[in-house]
Amino acid sequence: MTTPLIYVFSCTHILTGLICLATFRYKWRDFRGDPKNLALGALCATRFFNGLAYLLLAPVTYVWIGELSGIPNLGTLLGHSLIVLAALAAHVMVTGWFRSPKEARRRLPNVTLPYLLAILVMSVLFFATPLPGAHPVDFEVHFATQPTAGAYVMVFLVTYGLNLANTARHTWPSSRAVGRPWLSQSLLLTTVGSFFVGGFILGKLIGVVGRWCGVTWWDQASILWSPLMGISGSLVLAAGYTLPGWGAALSARLGQWRSCCALHPLWSALCGAAPGIALHKPRSPYLALCRRDLQTWLYRIVIEIRDGQRLLRPYVCDTCEERLRLTLRKSGLIRGDNADLLLEAAVLALAVRRKKAGFQPSGHPTGSGSRHSGSEFADELAWLRQVAQAYTRVSTDPRLLPSLHHCTCRMAPSH
Repeated sequence: MTTPLIYVFSCTHILTGLICLATFRYKWRDFRGDPKNLALGALCATRFFNGLAYLLLAPVTYVWIGELSGIPNLGTLLGHSLIVLAALAAHVMVTGWFRSPKEARRRLPNVTLPYLLAILVMSVLFFATPLPGAHPVDFEVHFATQPTAGAYVMVFLVTYGLNLANTARHTWPSSRAVGRPWLSQSLLLTTVGSFFVGGFILGKLIGVVGRWCGVTWWDQASILWSPLMGISGSLVLAAGYTLPGWGAALSARLGQWRSCCALHPLWSALCGAAPGIALHKPRSPYLALCRRDLQTWLYRIVIEIRDGQRLLRPYVCDTCEERLRLTLRKSGLIRGDNADLLLEAAVLALAVRRKKAGFQPSGHPTGSGSRHSGSEFADELAWLRQVAQAYTRVSTDPRLLPSLHHCTCRMAPSH
């Protein structure tokens, strides 16, 4: 055991423990809203026990516990007992996921008993033989040749390993069968995390078996590889357990931001032609990602675009609109379902040009404005995104818009 390893693992264990506790807090809010959910409560418990275990097994905390209690390696027993409790909670969680609530609660005593028995056996074996000197990093290999300490390590590793195998056995096939994407990916990450933590078990076993065979250079598997695999697996599990919540929220937020970016050219052009429609002056869409009320901001953009359509529509009469339709058909751009959105974009582009040129609204007959009005906001948004894309294309091609002076409606008085 070297001083650099103590510093490194003190930092990594404390950081991982805090992440596990943050995961616990994140899921605890959901559990408070559904306190009868056995699987959700068990998920919170496994994150809580894992977080405490990492904090206790951090070398700096480990040594402090030994000095305070007078038992140099007490941190090992406390940390490993918490890990077994986390394994128990994980078993209950998986049972709650894949059994009915009534069946899961009926199985609870049978699930709980082996883990509590393992903690009892570990405690008896731990105190059966003196274990001098603090060994926060190499406890398993240093005491591997002592019969009771070696038995203690094997009870811990077997108990934890069987739990990981049980978790992977249930989550792996389910991740491929579940139709909900975020839940499927959550189960897949849970499986991957279980395999990573399985590397922790394997590393410890290699080191212990090596000592039993009189080989010391296998110690590195236990001292270095094992904790790194355990930390990696714990972080993957933390991501997997929380993915359905933050993953869906992040995906929705990115979708809202992409919609803001898609609508920005059209929104900015309409606000430039009719400044009165904008509550706030349009700024770069990249700044919208920092807004907490992004959904409200997106609603505002859609409303202001609709206001701009109604305000600018009188600048293009029905005769001009029909001329635009013919021009778009001759250009070959209109194909089947895109006719309405291209015409909508062209009408807006021509209206913006006329408004900026100082012309008055037409007194001639005009259409109602938009050629599409979705009953749901999602439909409305999808339509306007397509119109905004078509607007960028139409407004930058002078061949697709008739001359400003081509129709007598341009001089009509405002009504």
